[in-house]
Amino acid sequence: MVEEEHLNEGCLHYEDDGEGCSGTFNTPTKDANEGDLVSKPFKDQMFDTDIAAYEFYNLYVLGMGFGIRKDTTYKSKKNGEVIFRRFVCDKAGFKKMKDNKESDKVVKRRRSVREGCQAKMDISLIDEKWHVRAFEDDHCHELTSPPRRLMHRSHNRFFKNEACKILIDDLSKIGMKPAGVRRAINVTYKGTNVALTTNQVVSHLRKQRDNNIGKEGVLVAEYFQKKRSEDPNFQFAMELDINGNLRSMFWADSWAREAYLKFSDVIVFYVTYRTNRFKMPFAPFTGVNHHCQSTLFGCALLADEKDETFTWLFQQWLQYMFGKAPGCIITDMDGAMRNAIQTVFPDTRHRFCSWHMHKHLVEHVPAMRETDGEFCKNYKKWFYTRQIHDSDLKWKELVEKYKINENGWVAKMWEVRSHWVPAYFRDTFTAGMTSSGRSESINAFFDGYVNMNTTLKEFVDQYDRALEFRRKAESEEDFRSKTTKAVLISRFKLEEEASKCCTRTMFDRFQVEFRDSLDCWHEKTDKNGNTTEYIVGLSVNEKWKWCKVLYDDSEEGVKATCECAKFEIEGILCKHILRIMTKKQLSRIPERYILNRWTIGARFVLGGEVSLGEEDSNEVTPYETWCVIARCQRLLHEFKGNRSLFKKVYETLDVWFAECEQAKRERQLIPANTTCSQVQSNFVSESAGIYIHDPQVVKTKGRPKGATLFKLPIETSQAKRKKQKCKRCGELGHNTRTCKKELEVRLFVTLYL
Repeated sequence: MVEEEHLNEGCLHYEDDGEGCSGTFNTPTKDANEGDLVSKPFKDQMFDTDIAAYEFYNLYVLGMGFGIRKDTTYKSKKNGEVIFRRFVCDKAGFKKMKDNKESDKVVKRRRSVREGCQAKMDISLIDEKWHVRAFEDDHCHELTSPPRRLMHRSHNRFFKNEACKILIDDLSKIGMKPAGVRRAINVTYKGTNVALTTNQVVSHLRKQRDNNIGKEGVLVAEYFQKKRSEDPNFQFAMELDINGNLRSMFWADSWAREAYLKFSDVIVFYVTYRTNRFKMPFAPFTGVNHHCQSTLFGCALLADEKDETFTWLFQQWLQYMFGKAPGCIITDMDGAMRNAIQTVFPDTRHRFCSWHMHKHLVEHVPAMRETDGEFCKNYKKWFYTRQIHDSDLKWKELVEKYKINENGWVAKMWEVRSHWVPAYFRDTFTAGMTSSGRSESINAFFDGYVNMNTTLKEFVDQYDRALEFRRKAESEEDFRSKTTKAVLISRFKLEEEASKCCTRTMFDRFQVEFRDSLDCWHEKTDKNGNTTEYIVGLSVNEKWKWCKVLYDDSEEGVKATCECAKFEIEGILCKHILRIMTKKQLSRIPERYILNRWTIGARFVLGGEVSLGEEDSNEVTPYETWCVIARCQRLLHEFKGNRSLFKKVYETLDVWFAECEQAKRERQLIPANTTCSQVQSNFVSESAGIYIHDPQVVKTKGRPKGATLFKLPIETSQAKRKKQKCKRCGELGHNTRTCKKELEVRLFVTLYL
């Protein structure tokens, strides 16, 4: 035993800060709610470590009904090693009252838990073992009842454990709310003395966010660099201002870039708000895959919504997408966005979201809608006119009848009618889309995952989760399309052939048209050489509703066009053309009417085409590299059932590899040039000597201040809801999103337009 005098002479004295246990220990592995489960400490009891002594004492007091904290500590003057520790009841001592308040200021103090309890356990280090030197078990206060014993800080320490912190982070990343995280962890660790609270979960998440303040730009850049090391075709760009503040950023992985090359005929670009703490607008590039599912071609967070910002984004996106502009792009009516599209994508068809156009048009002609019951009928008759000439004439009739010209906004929108009137898009493939609903569905996926307090690093993590979710859905559809057979409704070869080549979703749509074609009647109206004109329609419809079909069966192959333009717009043969094809007894669908983008092997078989003409440079472009990969994939598809072809290609590859090795030895290979994304990666690295500061809070447009995707429960409980003034009707207590007049307009658009 070490004498007390010896301890006092040869030790440095330290006092605990009074905040309880500061170390992190493992949670006890057995339930000790009953006092007889753990033996009582006794004098001269030995432990291998001070941590083991603390855990033993803490497990004992859990069964007794009180908590402990670390108090006095002595260290040796010789080597600074801890040789004495004292563990006391959490109600030991008294709170130090330092009166620092000023005469005119009231200081609010926390409630004290200390009552001068004498319960303690002293341990000292002797011969590399920790011995119990003193033990007191008398209390001057009432002990805690069993249901509340885990609330003491010494017992409720699991939230400080690294495993718990990682689990909280993982559960919150998948969109689970703090209350749900608390329940999941408590159920998982039931019976191990874990009593996690919602406030502890929220406290940890807030601390994580506070620790990242000022470093979010760097964390995102490091994350992008890590992604690029895992995926060499991952591309990103970050725009900084002159002070090093992050303004905008864009990123896309190899899957998105490859998918774009196969489904670039139409994209939807839509901006949403309130997805991160800097209020940076979220702008995903959304397309349609071969299963008619929404797919992502990249994502951006923008500094603002000005012409130059959209121009920068579209230029970066075009560069990383192999310089291939989309065939058609659907957006809202934002003027800055329209100017940027005209600058970067001059040959791309730009279409406004039809739903937004309907909504705004109805808002600007409320008098006609309320006073004239024929307005809806006349409006629909004009809007769905098939020919451009007829559409312009009917519009003039509406202008004269309802004096629409007096409204400046409507007249201004008529000047850009080529961006939204359906008659101007009857020759443009849009995969059947007329609105920005595809992009809005992507944004809706983030509901409950991100909110106005989400950090940039958290946001990119959630974006990756959205990608994973979408791609799993696509893989599942690929599997179902390849492993199942469609049930046919007829014996026509046309239907059988479509079932073999089209994906499951697209064949279902084809089958609807084919079923309707069996109910169609037709009449021959004219014939000019090899071209025959028919009018085709459902037998229950009047003839003025039938569509005109031109059928040409010349030597070049069968060509058919319909007045409804369903194939040109959606890529699916309409019932009118199918009726004529069945009449002509075609045994197979002409190749020109089977779009590769709707086939089962669209992602795997569809190969790229590249010109092999003379080039000024010896460098191989990324697009040319992709074309070679795509052709190899097509070749692998052709190997099935052709052993001789496989052997021939295999021998040819051996010859090519030998030539490559010879070229290496002769040092004739030219090293690949650094791509733009590699330049970006080096640009944000530490070697460049540039530090990325967090972006400034963006003042966005288009969404009311009170709107948000999701708020934590603790945020909604603490925030006081202020009465808002509606910009639509001017009344208090609601906003434009909940206004009754606004809802009436939305209902009108949905039901009648």
